[in-house]
Amino acid sequence: MLVSALGLTGCVSLLGQLAGGSGSESKEGSSEKADAPAAPGSSDYVDPGAWEGPLHQKYAGQVVFSSKPVPKDGADDSSVYTEYTLGDPLYARFWSKESPHNLMPKCDDRQRHILRIDVNGEHAGKAPSYIPSFDLIQFNDNKTRSMASLTGDLEVPFTKASTVTFTKADADTRALREFNAIVVPKLKEGDNTVRVIVSLDCGASSDSDPLVAEGTLKVKVNPGAKQEYLTKYGAQLAPSPHPENAQLAPQITKLVDDLPDWDNEIVLGSRVISAQWEPIRNQITGVLTHYRLDAAVVVRLKKEKDENACRVFNIGVQRDAAGGSIRWGGVGSNMPFPCLNAPK
Repeated sequence: MLVSALGLTGCVSLLGQLAGGSGSESKEGSSEKADAPAAPGSSDYVDPGAWEGPLHQKYAGQVVFSSKPVPKDGADDSSVYTEYTLGDPLYARFWSKESPHNLMPKCDDRQRHILRIDVNGEHAGKAPSYIPSFDLIQFNDNKTRSMASLTGDLEVPFTKASTVTFTKADADTRALREFNAIVVPKLKEGDNTVRVIVSLDCGASSDSDPLVAEGTLKVKVNPGAKQEYLTKYGAQLAPSPHPENAQLAPQITKLVDDLPDWDNEIVLGSRVISAQWEPIRNQITGVLTHYRLDAAVVVRLKKEKDENACRVFNIGVQRDAAGGSIRWGGVGSNMPFPCLNAPK
C-alpha cells in the first residue's frame, strides 16, 4: 500500500529532514563519489514501465505550470502556460523521464526529490545543491518514473492562503507556503523569470545530484501586485487562542528585541500560540516552579534587502510561579514568512 503525508498518492514529504527551514539543502555539496546513472542494458538498469499518459510522455523531464490542475495521466494541456501574471491561478507539477533508481542506482531506494527555486537567475550556473529548496518528496517506488504536484495535492494551487501553527499540520502546506515566501519577495515590478527544478539526492545533497525535471516561468508583476498577492496568499499566523495575547504580545516583542543574540534582527511583531500558561513542576517534588507558553515572533535580518523576506520563529516564554515579568524560554523551529503579514 502506498503511503502519503500530503494527500499525494505514493509519496511522503519529509519536513523534518530539512533542518533549519527553507534553503537548508542549498549548501556546498559533499565530496561523495557520484552515482552514475544506469544505462539501458546495464546490470543496474530497471525498466521504468509505461508512460502514465500522453502528457507524461510529452513533458517528461519538465516542470509544468498551469491555470488548472493537470492529472498525471491527463491528455489535455490547454491550461498549461509559460507566461504568468502574478495573482492569477498557479498550479505546477513535474513528470520524470527516468526512474529515481536508474538515475541513482547505488542509492538503495533512499532517493529524495528536492524541490528548488531560482528567481531571476540569482543562482544561474550553479549546481542544484546550491539552489534554495522549498520542500522535498520521497516516493515508495523508486523503480518507476516519478511525478507529483509541487504543492503535494493535485487540487491545491500555489495561489491559496496558508496558516502557520507550528504543529504537524504545517507539513501539509509547506511547499506552497515556502514557495510564496521565497519567490514573491524577490520579484520586481515588470518582467521576471522563475526557474523551478526537481533534483535527486541520496540522503544528503552533493554537486553531482542529477536533475529529475525543470521548468522556467516568465512572471509579470503589475504595480501593487506583490503586496496584494502576499496579503491574499502569503502565510498568516493563526489567531491567538490566549485571552492575554493583546497584553503579552508587545512584551514578547520587546523581550526578543532586547536580547543580544537577536541584535542582527528587526523584530516586527509577536503572537501567543498557546491557549493558556502551562504550569511546570519539579519532577521530584511536584512543586510548581514556573509557567510557560509558546509564541511566534516575526523578524527580518537588518542586512536583508527584500522588504518582505522575513522568518517566523517559535519561541518559549516563561513567568515565575508568583507572576511578574516574562523571561526568555528558548527558541524552536522557524520558517520563511512574508514581513507584510507580521502581527501588528
